[in-house]
Amino acid sequence: MKLPLLLGTLLLAPGCIVARSGPSRPSPRPPPPSRPVAMSYDEAVHRGFDQCRSRGYQCELQEAHLTGNNVWKVKMRAFAQGAKGHLHLDYDAYSRNLIKVNEKVKGKGGGRDDDWDDDDDRGHGNGNGKKKGHAHRDD
Repeated sequence: MKLPLLLGTLLLAPGCIVARSGPSRPSPRPPPPSRPVAMSYDEAVHRGFDQCRSRGYQCELQEAHLTGNNVWKVKMRAFAQGAKGHLHLDYDAYSRNLIKVNEKVKGKGGGRDDDWDDDDDRGHGNGNGKKKGHAHRDD
């Protein structure tokens, strides 16, 4: 009984060993590095609002668009107490770096206080300033 068991084991043993003959398969290439994801419209607008507010302005979105050279152009109306203007921002779509800032926010009337002497109508008709015509006399 030992002989058939030994003989069966010897006959099955070579079938369990699998060896591959021929050229080995090359290992698969690693995937290429992933390209960074471009900034979305919402992200560009959000960054524009953050930049505008950090400069102390109240902000209103005018326009935002992506150019052909991967630059987000975000245009904001900017308001501060007694001043208004615009803030135009350019962001690199992939690195998210702020590339260019065009900030033009000025006070009303060219930055002058036209009402420096609390004079209504700029001094006309209320007794202040130069008078035109003859002087009024009390007779």
